[in-house]
Amino acid sequence: MISDKNILVLKSRFFLYRIVTYFSFLLLPVWLQKTVTLPIYTILILMACYAMFIAGQWYLLAKEVDYRFKIFFKTNSSMDRLIYRLMMGQILFILYFNALNFLPSKWIYNSFWITWVCLGLFYSWPTRGKIIKESVASNFGEFKYLDSFERTLVVLILALFVVSIPEIPRLNSFESLALFMDPKEKLSGQYWNFIAINYYPFFKYPQLMRYAIGMHFYVNGVGIFLLSSYALMRYFYSRRLSLLGVFAILSTWSYSKILVSDPSSAIVATFAISWLWMLVWLPLSGTYRAGLFWGLMAYLGSLCSRAFIGLTAIQSYIVFLFSLSGKTTWYKRQLVKYGALGIILSLLTFLFEGYEPYYGLSYFRDYADHVADIINRKAFFTLSFLGILIILFQSWIEKKMSIGKFNKEALNNLIKSILVYMLFCVFFEKNLIESFFVMWVATFLALLPLEYLFQTLSRMRSNRNMIYLIYILICLLDSHVEGRIKILARILFNS
Repeated sequence: MISDKNILVLKSRFFLYRIVTYFSFLLLPVWLQKTVTLPIYTILILMACYAMFIAGQWYLLAKEVDYRFKIFFKTNSSMDRLIYRLMMGQILFILYFNALNFLPSKWIYNSFWITWVCLGLFYSWPTRGKIIKESVASNFGEFKYLDSFERTLVVLILALFVVSIPEIPRLNSFESLALFMDPKEKLSGQYWNFIAINYYPFFKYPQLMRYAIGMHFYVNGVGIFLLSSYALMRYFYSRRLSLLGVFAILSTWSYSKILVSDPSSAIVATFAISWLWMLVWLPLSGTYRAGLFWGLMAYLGSLCSRAFIGLTAIQSYIVFLFSLSGKTTWYKRQLVKYGALGIILSLLTFLFEGYEPYYGLSYFRDYADHVADIINRKAFFTLSFLGILIILFQSWIEKKMSIGKFNKEALNNLIKSILVYMLFCVFFEKNLIESFFVMWVATFLALLPLEYLFQTLSRMRSNRNMIYLIYILICLLDSHVEGRIKILARILFNS
């Protein structure tokens, strides 16, 4: 039995470890302000660490909200919990920082530091009643038992992610940097208020500010997009094929080109994929309290485009009609009650920020050319046509050929959601169909025939490994790694 004295020692040791680690990351802005002559690669690494630290605080805040509101939900993989808490925490910080934006500049600065200091102290002291012991890293437990092929692919994904960092422009004002990052002005002013306060200590240091915002869009934009893509694909595919799907997206040359021309695409695409993931996860979560997340995601969508309030209404009707058809009326009412906050916030955003509709039917040919261009740049995406055939004839194939173990209901709901999303964008908001979204859809469809093939060869491990290796090489050979390395070299030596 542990004595009270030993418990106090253990708690103190835990507290010191947490508090030192926390403030080492939190004080990075102060240290960087005094050492602006550091090499570019050092600044980029430190800014990436700071961006990941910020994402970690989103996670911890969402975990505390789950604990306080007693939100316990089911997951398909450990990544579901990670995506849920990263998105939930980010939305809550957006709300909080927009509230701080009404204060004078001096009070914003003071409130920024007071907030982080209080959170650091709160998270660091262990108590028996709180669930703070679980770390963000524990959500990657799914990757503990990877085989050699999968570990190699994870290393390739991380390496390609690092060398694909886009070039950051030399702009000295926050407004011009925001315009470069979001040339189509898709993102709401509320989102830019959140970015401004999130990196408030860098405002007087333009060089540091541009690297901070650049790393935020890349690490917390593209990074969460790739994690969301993996989490969504895990509902339908094996772990190794889901990893291959992430690698296929990352190794597409369009990936780098889009980040250079329109970095905000990563934020919009992250929302779009997380939204699709939520629609699959929501009926399987097993709790009506997940309605809080559902409502807040509607609010986040309104920050990407005010038109999304219409899409939320349409999709909510579909979810209640099909996905939640087996739930009671009381369950649905409770779900709506918890989602009311986010729905009200999205309505207020729509009313106060206004909306100029895009009737994009005339752009349909442009969309078709755009999709064709993305598929032509990646040989792997040609498999998506086979995936479309499988979806169109899945009932016939299932009877004649045994299509394999697919979650048919979830797959049908996902396909409906994708079609609703794309049709809505074609008619009302062309800026919401982003290249990253198209790449994800093409990847998802391309994995369908491979999943069927791997299920057919379930007893032939060597054959499956050989096929898997071939597709890794196919994705790697047309990834234009040399072009990405040139961009990275230009960043490191010419900035």
